[in-house]
Amino acid sequence: MMKRLIKLLGCILAGMMLVLAVPAAIPELSAATEVQAAPKVATPQLVSAVPYGKTKITVKWKPVKGVNGYRIYRRTNGSKWQAIRNVSGRYTSYADTKVASGNEYTYTVRAYKKSGGKVYWSKYVIKGVKTIAGLKYLKINTFRKTLYTGTTYDLKILGTNLKPTWSTNNYRIAGVYRNGRVLAKRPGKARITGILGGRKFTCDVVVKNKPDRMALNYNKVIDYIEKHGKKDSHGNSVLKILDDTGSGLVMQYVPKAKLLDFGSVVFTDGAGAGLDILFNCSKSDKVSIQWMIAVDEGYLDTYASMYASRYVGRGRITFRYADDKKIVEDDLKEIANIQLHETFKEYNEFLQKKLNLSLKDLGFKAYKY
Repeated sequence: MMKRLIKLLGCILAGMMLVLAVPAAIPELSAATEVQAAPKVATPQLVSAVPYGKTKITVKWKPVKGVNGYRIYRRTNGSKWQAIRNVSGRYTSYADTKVASGNEYTYTVRAYKKSGGKVYWSKYVIKGVKTIAGLKYLKINTFRKTLYTGTTYDLKILGTNLKPTWSTNNYRIAGVYRNGRVLAKRPGKARITGILGGRKFTCDVVVKNKPDRMALNYNKVIDYIEKHGKKDSHGNSVLKILDDTGSGLVMQYVPKAKLLDFGSVVFTDGAGAGLDILFNCSKSDKVSIQWMIAVDEGYLDTYASMYASRYVGRGRITFRYADDKKIVEDDLKEIANIQLHETFKEYNEFLQKKLNLSLKDLGFKAYKY
């Protein structure tokens, strides 16, 4: 049995010698040829893409040693990559002047090396670097906005169709949806921010309680006066509607007192009379009246007051002199009340014609003229 084991080991050793023999001893290896590996080209590292003006973007990358050049690729608003330019290896930036303001452009770069009549290419950064042409010229549609609770407003970035990422610093006061729609929730202040291309666009929102119908009517009248009137030396908005004699209506808004002044002036036979009705029924039912009459002999200042909700458009209102004494002269009482009633009549017709309102809409609920 020992002889058989020695013989088996001998055969194993002989086989191992053949396997471990030098390559020249194996006929098949003598005909093999050495193949040179393709040169590796390093991937360029992207640095930045920066917009200049409205129609230029400069893209930069770090140099790659031993290459012959670079190819710049671009995609617009998320489209497919397109090769736009080849540059030699001494360049590490490229100015793209074929861009349109408001569009987003993404860039990447491949390096190439020529060897043995062939061109070898590097890989590229798939994510790329992006920016928006004309970014600093884009604007938000409003920087400040006042909203009433429950109302909405759409914020937009002008000059582009791209959608920013919107956020609010006080969601309890004003929320904002992904499309830029702001929802006013409760009274207070909030700042809405849109981020586009790394730039922030902000709008400061003030939320107020929704006014009642009468307050809205007052705002409508005030807006009309401010639009068609002029500012006086006291900062009041004044609208005059006068004829050739200087007689007519003089309406104004007094912001300090938050009052409307429905006034009238009449000039005839060397005499003049001016009447002012001051009120704001969204704040108080009380109405103050000032009446002055001037003649050659001098002038008189008088005043009166009443409640708007009780005034029917006729009857006598009690006027008093500056010293608080009642006017007792029948002719003065008559003239004062006639001008008062006629002034209300003129303003009621004016409101209906110009603003589709009436005195009742401003708190004179009993007015029936």
